[in-house]
Amino acid sequence: WPSGSVHFESFAAAPAPKLGDQAFTVRLARSAKRIEVGAEQSILMALRQAGVLVPSSCESGTCGTCRTGLLSGRVDHRDFVLMDDEQASQIMLCVSRASRLERQGDPLTELVLDL
Repeated sequence: WPSGSVHFESFAAAPAPKLGDQAFTVRLARSAKRIEVGAEQSILMALRQAGVLVPSSCESGTCGTCRTGLLSGRVDHRDFVLMDDEQASQIMLCVSRASRLERQGDPLTELVLDL
């Protein structure tokens, strides 16, 4: 099916954290604010706790409401919205996380968001 013809509906709770998820930092490019995201916390939750309001709806990676520009960083995309060609420049804040670098022992990446 063409990507524009595919429609998803979700009737489940927000996804649970994955085993091995670790804390990481997001930097907001417009304000230079740095926010820590806990291992069992979504970027969206961390932003809310820091007083940064971002539109959201499903909080399960299916609606696209929290789509945000990604300026840099390696992402573990866990959504069902972004096409492969969009993943380099966009992120769904409700489910996606920083991705561990390939070399063992390297720290998690910092994600820089267009916020």
